[in-house]
Amino acid sequence: MDQHELLIRHAVAWAEKRRQPLDRDLLQTVLELRDFHDATAPQDWPAGSAEHLMLVRWPSHGPSGEPDVERLVATLDSFWRFLRGTGRMASSSADPRALTKEARRAAQAMPAACADPSRHGATKSLIEFGESIGLSLEGVASVEEANQRLQQIVEAWNALPQDQRHALSSPSAHQGSLQGIAATELLAGALGDGELGDGDVDDDDDPWGLADDSGIIPFADLTEVAAGVRSSPFVQQCRRLAEWVGRGKEVTPKEVLRLAPAREVYDVLGLWEWERGEQQLWDAAGDQLDLPLRSEELLSTAARDSFRSAADCRPLDRLWLPSLEAGLLAIEGRRAVAVGAEPRSDEEWRHLGVMLLASLLIHTEPLYVHAVVGALVHLLDPARHTLPLDDLEDWWWQSPRNPYAGPGEGRTWRTASDRLLRRALHEMDDTGVWRREGGQLRPTPLGHDVALLSAQLAEAGVIEG
Repeated sequence: MDQHELLIRHAVAWAEKRRQPLDRDLLQTVLELRDFHDATAPQDWPAGSAEHLMLVRWPSHGPSGEPDVERLVATLDSFWRFLRGTGRMASSSADPRALTKEARRAAQAMPAACADPSRHGATKSLIEFGESIGLSLEGVASVEEANQRLQQIVEAWNALPQDQRHALSSPSAHQGSLQGIAATELLAGALGDGELGDGDVDDDDDPWGLADDSGIIPFADLTEVAAGVRSSPFVQQCRRLAEWVGRGKEVTPKEVLRLAPAREVYDVLGLWEWERGEQQLWDAAGDQLDLPLRSEELLSTAARDSFRSAADCRPLDRLWLPSLEAGLLAIEGRRAVAVGAEPRSDEEWRHLGVMLLASLLIHTEPLYVHAVVGALVHLLDPARHTLPLDDLEDWWWQSPRNPYAGPGEGRTWRTASDRLLRRALHEMDDTGVWRREGGQLRPTPLGHDVALLSAQLAEAGVIEG
């Protein structure tokens, strides 16, 4: 259930009983906007919050076009009355009647605010530009189609003259969104001193020279990125998985391989090697497992037989889901089949690699993702030829997302922090987004493009950047 669903149900039932107007879809949009971009609870409505919603947040990150403003005000009025009447309203909130007056005043200016491109966030501006040239994201049938459409939009945007891009761009890309600021800080703050920014980030400030003259950070050379995709062990494992699936393998109702074929492909692809590497990270942190000596073959067999569902086998699941979403595999009834054609150009190779790695990021543990994105963005710095793991561990130790950074300053907590970072990096070590050289990471063209993509995914809220 959506985190707001129960509250919305109660509000709708309350309004229906009292014959109060309340539009369920409008209310859901309001709560999602405030939750994601402002980190604000649905019960918390201090003075000024109604005006901010209608003149800042909705124009910048809400649906394109102008909502039914009168219906929105009526919905908000009913919702505020519901919160107060049921004792759910936060103590810091203004009186519902005062909020309704504030909303009615803001309603007069809301149509103009929604129509003003300078008030639109970066993602919304890009989507609206796509719609203006006939490339809408509405009605796309799959993640692959959405990414293809978005890539077309970005290419069309980049082809515009510089003055047109500036005219269409918002002067503030994040419009005060906490998620937008977080993504901007990741690009602007993490590069210079190894720490996240303090919130006072100017979107137009690019002291590290990442952006071109238009203010856009360019993608890496297509030929180099395509070569990186071709040589990526992860990409090749996904292709081997598709080749093994071939004309069909049985799947469960949850669209994962049945247990017998899952254990078969575990051996075929040698997935024990990846899993053993993950286990060794515990040993490297000082957690020696007190086990009798066994051969690698016995250890591999034990690992293969330990999972009861293919979805619980991380070495396989991290290949399976991206292969499905990138179009290498498809589910037809009770069987999975290979459907992806061999890429024929550098552009197709880059598209395949970016699709696979974006899906991998989306389906990786969110805490790991933040550490991985931090590493990728550090490597975007053109002045940086290598990234010492010690420096990355220091950054992660100070990160507000690190669950071990706050409890104490003891060695035990630092060891746990370093271990978590190493396990996060292991998720991407076989992808080609960086190269390991001893205790350092070296940037790659593929990693450059994935870093830019990850910042966009984080700003859009798709991943925890």
